[in-house]
Amino acid sequence: MKYSKDTLLWLAGVVTALSVMAVSAHYFLGKPLFVEVMLWQVFILLCIVIISAPTARIASSLLRLYCFWLMLVAVFALSWRADIDIFPIYTIIWIACCVHFVSAAWAWFCLIGVNIGWLVIRHVAWEQEYVLTSTLLMGTFHLFAILSSFTAKESAEANERTQRLNQELLATQKLLEEASRESERTRIARDLHDLLGHHLTALTINLQVANHITQGEAKDKIEQCYSLSKLLLNDVREAVSDLRALPTVSAKALLEVAVADLPRLTVDLQVEEGLQINDVKTGQVVLRTVQEALTNTLKHTSAKTARISLVQQDQKLVFDYEDDGGFTGKITLGNGLLGMRERLEKVGGKLSIFQKSALRLNAVIPLVR
Repeated sequence: MKYSKDTLLWLAGVVTALSVMAVSAHYFLGKPLFVEVMLWQVFILLCIVIISAPTARIASSLLRLYCFWLMLVAVFALSWRADIDIFPIYTIIWIACCVHFVSAAWAWFCLIGVNIGWLVIRHVAWEQEYVLTSTLLMGTFHLFAILSSFTAKESAEANERTQRLNQELLATQKLLEEASRESERTRIARDLHDLLGHHLTALTINLQVANHITQGEAKDKIEQCYSLSKLLLNDVREAVSDLRALPTVSAKALLEVAVADLPRLTVDLQVEEGLQINDVKTGQVVLRTVQEALTNTLKHTSAKTARISLVQQDQKLVFDYEDDGGFTGKITLGNGLLGMRERLEKVGGKLSIFQKSALRLNAVIPLVR
């Protein structure tokens, strides 16, 4: 069975916490504080499970945040009551998770605060000698943990950006292929009209003139040639009209490329059966709207799934997007959403933003007639 890196790291944290519990249980076995110490550690273990579990939606973001800070309080409260040198391992786990809950600047403040906390506990509660040396030594482990977490987070974000950009490039490549086909069709239609159509028209006129000045058997042959040239000219005109007709792009095929293999996000794509986009520019607007919505989710939420709906109503495309990120903050239009709105308005479309249990986007895009 294969496990993701996040799962393995989570298991490592849980096993480490269980190891600390086992050692402290052996140390306190038969002592008055045994029950109290073990209850505190069970609570700390529960906090570790909630704040670091990589599996989907084990708890809401708000509950995870509460557990994150409660874990630190519980560790210091436990350490104040019970003197055992391995308890700082809990704060090493906590500081490793810290980078996912606070900004980089605040993470460094947390690192300093945790080490000051241990300095006070060692000096006041445990009454140890060489307090500063012990605190500095354990502080190096905390420093290593936070630096490792920063590196892992930056690596994961870079990998996520690479995957997202790769999908955008694949979708754009498909759109460019359609644009290239449209350009080639237009060129062929123009050449047929300008060259073959011109010569056939001249031939038909000359045959018509010849028909008026010729007698006998030759006249019959010229009439036949004149009729054939007219038929051929009509066929060329129809072929030119067909080539100049608006090409179509499969909306489902286009969006399937855009949503495939996205990092940490499963997309439920619902596209009206047989929906075709008959203009490359419209297809580009649809594609960019979908890509920006997905980018917004990946950058600003912890969503695991997203739903995309695209249907045609009259001469308009109606696009709906919603994720399960549990967005609760105030909506601010950053460059992404502003760019989406401006792009839609250029083609006569409209963007609406709704906020319920999650952020929902609705876009209306007119089709080219």
